[in-house]
Amino acid sequence: MLLKSDLKILIDSQKNSSELINSYINRELVDQIMNEKSELVIIKGLKRTGKKSVLYQLKNHYSDAAFYVNFRHPGFYGFDQNDFFKLDEIIASVESKILLLDGVTTMEGWQDYIRQKLDEGFRVIFTTSNAGVLNNEKGRSLTGRYISRVITPLSYDEFCTYHSLERDESSVKDYMEKGGFFVPETNRDEFLGQLFDDIVVREIGLTNGIRDLRAFKRLSLHLLRHVGEMITANQLKNTLGIKTTTTVVDYLNFLETGFLMYYVPKFSYSLRKQLVNPRKVYVADTGFVSAATFNIADKTDQLLENLVFLYLQSKFTELFYFSEDGYCDFIGFGKDQAKVAVQVCANLEQDKLEQELNGLLEAMDFFGFKAGTLVTLNQTDTFIRGDKTVHVVPFHQFATQK
Repeated sequence: MLLKSDLKILIDSQKNSSELINSYINRELVDQIMNEKSELVIIKGLKRTGKKSVLYQLKNHYSDAAFYVNFRHPGFYGFDQNDFFKLDEIIASVESKILLLDGVTTMEGWQDYIRQKLDEGFRVIFTTSNAGVLNNEKGRSLTGRYISRVITPLSYDEFCTYHSLERDESSVKDYMEKGGFFVPETNRDEFLGQLFDDIVVREIGLTNGIRDLRAFKRLSLHLLRHVGEMITANQLKNTLGIKTTTTVVDYLNFLETGFLMYYVPKFSYSLRKQLVNPRKVYVADTGFVSAATFNIADKTDQLLENLVFLYLQSKFTELFYFSEDGYCDFIGFGKDQAKVAVQVCANLEQDKLEQELNGLLEAMDFFGFKAGTLVTLNQTDTFIRGDKTVHVVPFHQFATQK
């Protein structure tokens, strides 16, 4: 339990924080949230992706109309459910109707408090690293009243802005190696390795009650070293010596709901075929790969493909790979309609050209596209086949197009 006077001093100190005034890079997510109409917005994502900085920027946009509280501050140690009444009195004194809450889900009784504030006409925006935060009975009482937005590590465009880099091949390679987390430049690989371990073991493993954490971590590292490749649960069970396929499926789902790994299924109009065919695996940030791999030069194609995936994931509701006679890396869907076909090849050489073009053209023909895109590291070209056009573009242009 906290004294009201101490609670007010603590909140005032957060309001006057120099970090709050001098906020970080403008995140693309901020404008999306500002345009949302929902009364409750939940910002989810991995740790160290900048959830707090988004709240800071929202506070600066809303100014006195918003009330910011960081429950993760050590001063909140001892805050209990009864202290929400004191918090209400402080909020009432400033007449703010928008609540920006960081770490509120670590407080006992937070679900009841959020529901109460919504019923009183407040708009609430809060952050969490726990994807299943609303899965219990009290959390489900908020069903239908919220939208969730996932914050990711810095996009390529944000990375270049943050580090004052030109959009070119050099910055792409830099982004590919370093990734988009807010971590110190010194000992970056060591820091990212520890961050990956913390996310796998603590944020995902312990949260989901996984008993065999060694097997779970072994699977996570295996996926990390095979980004852009096909996987099946049965193949992973045999390769890693995990007891059952069901366990592997559970592990894969935990990694996805924990925002660390993502899987792209083969396109099919049959949901059953989507489920039984191999999926391709991608990671939330390629910096993890460089931290766990001695020579990323051997993985340029896979890493570039992962970067393209991350970009497309932010633009389309569903992604598939296409595989019939030929193969195409990505088909982007929006509102249940195929919108784009994208092929990825870091270095387009003569012996690869026909294979890459034919796979893309087959996908374009299947979905009725007149144009398709082939993303490279640094090459630009155009190929016309009949009534179809393939645009070859370097990633730095592809990922910064408006």
